[in-house]
Amino acid sequence: MFVDDNKKARAGLSVPLGLVLTLLAVGAVLVTAAAITGINYYLDARHGERAAADEFVSISMRSADAVNQLERKGESLALALSEYEFSERLFTKGEGHGLLSAMARLLHRDDAIFSLFAGFPGGDYLELSNLDASSGLRGAWGARPEERWVLMRIHDRDGVRSEVRQFLGPDLAVLREEVRDSDYFANQRPWFQGAERGRLHVTDPYQLDIVQRRGMSYSVAAGEGVVVGAVVLLSSLDAALGASRYPQTQMSLLFNQAGQLIASSRPPEGAAEVTRVRDEISAAQPHRFLVELAAEPAGIRRLREVSLAEHSYFAYVEPLQGLDADAGTRFAGFLVSVEEVMARYRRQALISVLISVGMVVLVLPLVFLATRAVSEPIRRLAAESDKVRQRDYENVHRVPSAIREVSWLSKSLVEMSDAICSYEEQQRALREGIIKLIAGAVDRKSPYTGGHCERVPVLAESLASAASAADSGPLADFSLSGDAAWREFRIAAWLHDCGKITTPEHIVDKGAKLEANYNRIHEIRMRFEVLLRDAEIAFLRKAPLGGQGEVMDEAGLKRRCDEIADDFAFLARCNIGGEFMDDAHIERLRRIGALTWERRLDDRLGLSPVEAARLAAIPSPTPGTETVLADKPEHCIPWDHIGPRLDTGRFTMQPPPLKQNLGELYNLSIGRGTLTDEDRYRINEHISATIDMLEALPWPEELSRVAEYAGGHHEKMDGTGYPRSLRGDQLSIPARILAIADIFEALTAGDRPYKPAKKLSVSMSILRSLALEQHIDKDLFRLFVEQGLYRDYARDFLRPDQIDDVDAEALLAGV
Repeated sequence: MFVDDNKKARAGLSVPLGLVLTLLAVGAVLVTAAAITGINYYLDARHGERAAADEFVSISMRSADAVNQLERKGESLALALSEYEFSERLFTKGEGHGLLSAMARLLHRDDAIFSLFAGFPGGDYLELSNLDASSGLRGAWGARPEERWVLMRIHDRDGVRSEVRQFLGPDLAVLREEVRDSDYFANQRPWFQGAERGRLHVTDPYQLDIVQRRGMSYSVAAGEGVVVGAVVLLSSLDAALGASRYPQTQMSLLFNQAGQLIASSRPPEGAAEVTRVRDEISAAQPHRFLVELAAEPAGIRRLREVSLAEHSYFAYVEPLQGLDADAGTRFAGFLVSVEEVMARYRRQALISVLISVGMVVLVLPLVFLATRAVSEPIRRLAAESDKVRQRDYENVHRVPSAIREVSWLSKSLVEMSDAICSYEEQQRALREGIIKLIAGAVDRKSPYTGGHCERVPVLAESLASAASAADSGPLADFSLSGDAAWREFRIAAWLHDCGKITTPEHIVDKGAKLEANYNRIHEIRMRFEVLLRDAEIAFLRKAPLGGQGEVMDEAGLKRRCDEIADDFAFLARCNIGGEFMDDAHIERLRRIGALTWERRLDDRLGLSPVEAARLAAIPSPTPGTETVLADKPEHCIPWDHIGPRLDTGRFTMQPPPLKQNLGELYNLSIGRGTLTDEDRYRINEHISATIDMLEALPWPEELSRVAEYAGGHHEKMDGTGYPRSLRGDQLSIPARILAIADIFEALTAGDRPYKPAKKLSVSMSILRSLALEQHIDKDLFRLFVEQGLYRDYARDFLRPDQIDDVDAEALLAGV
């Protein structure tokens, strides 16, 4: 819409401001959001790594503490049990109920302890087992749901080594009893043999055949050679180690200084015995790193990140110190995938990113509305600017905007529009003033044109208004709409004869055949005066006239003088151009012109440099005999270096060979009027000069047809006009209107000195003949008559004696 003359440049290089602002705003929002999100993601990730590491260490320490507490419970229960008195009576049915109650209370403190036991020097063995210590124990014992404890006694019964299992209820009441043979001797077990009084002994993990579980015994020697203690199932330790937030990848191990596996979060199922971790697991597996870390002082209680099998893991080792100093330090080792630890924090970071993206998406409509609030007023300003470009100043309005700069720009645009409008009005007034000045100068240049250039626009505008108002007929489609179109037509009317400025004034004003810059009839008269003087001198000298013939008497002198006077009178009449020159007239001109007279003075004296140069090649002896009328070589003026004005490629008028022919016989022999062919060409040349002058001017687009309108008023509908010989279908209606106005004004003009003013009826009759002869447009002529425009014009510009009755019907008959 804006600056349409640069469509190609606009299509290739420019984009809408709204799009630019939107892209910039969106880009800024996206870059800012991306930067903030990226920084937050990075910080969250770093924070997540630290938090994950801290969390992993915390979980590992809690798991290690749980294992440590579980072991210490077993140790403390064993020590507490050593304070009770144990005797062989416990194997007697119905005895030892108080001790069993005490053991049950101890086991009640923590369900994770599998059993409390007592071994006697003779090999007998007593054990109270907690059926709730681990899942699956009831199935291993074959216990029923209502059964809570299992009391197992191994001793000699009636000479047979027997194992008596009593299934007790919660109140220690015997619900049922099982007896089977046994070869078990407590005094042969490692926990019995390694026990000392006041010193806790911890066994290596071993298989409990009764329940097919692995466990560890914590034993201490009591009085009279009895060894008491507690059994902790390794499954309880495994459960403590396996309590993790990262079940998918975490591996927790309990091992001693020798690298012997005690418990694991992933215990091997069905293992019969425990072997060293280094022997059990290949070097490619992660377990060895925990053992190696435990062997290094710097590796204990420090988080390490290691790479195993192309995956990253966090590794942590926590030492466990029990009550048995001889058992050495045990270690809880933990290993977990970094990816799993970080997953939660990365999810949180991803959620943060998604929230940021969501906020950006929510902000985008606000950005669009904000940019539109900026771009829309500017787009409307562009539309208002386009009105300025189209010079539609009256419809330029302010664009309201909350943006101060846009409001200022809008105000400035309106003020600029008003200033340009005012300036253009001044320039238009100046231009029209200059145009009227030129037209007035053409009119005042010669009285032969009178007020022609001033009156033609009035008549032309009157006819154009009638043609534009026609709503039917051949002129229905014609319309001069808008001030610019009327201004264009009006200027063309005022300047239709501006080329007459170039026409020599003596040709425009040539009222007699011998007139050039002055009327040369006076030179001819002087020659005839010379002839009269010659005749009188010859009479007085009594000598033949011209040295030949008889001597004149007084009557002969009178006859000769009368002949000379009559011949001059004839020449004078011919000079006026008011009568047709037939062959007899021309013959008499030649006879008179052959009369001679004697020139005794040099005719090359007193010439201008230009004229002297032009006549230098033409001989003129002095004295010499001259004819009264002559067509001398110096009378033939050739075209100068400028040449004829007409461009024969554009115009059809053919210039004559000479620029001007001042020959006296040649001019007096003009058949009708006072103009020679050369003069007529110079007169007609004004229209080509008009076209050249107007086309050379840098007209704005709305005035681009001024030259076309003004340059067509001498064309004819039949194509015989000049200077282009255009036919009617090649002529615009404004040009045809100017042709009628030009002719009618010339016919009715009463201020031309070379002709009398014609009456209105005569002028209209001539105009009708021109319409019938296809010289002017018939449709416009009919409109001119039907609308009575000739009467309106006559009332304003014709003298009263010119205005007579006009028969409009007769004028339109046959047209």
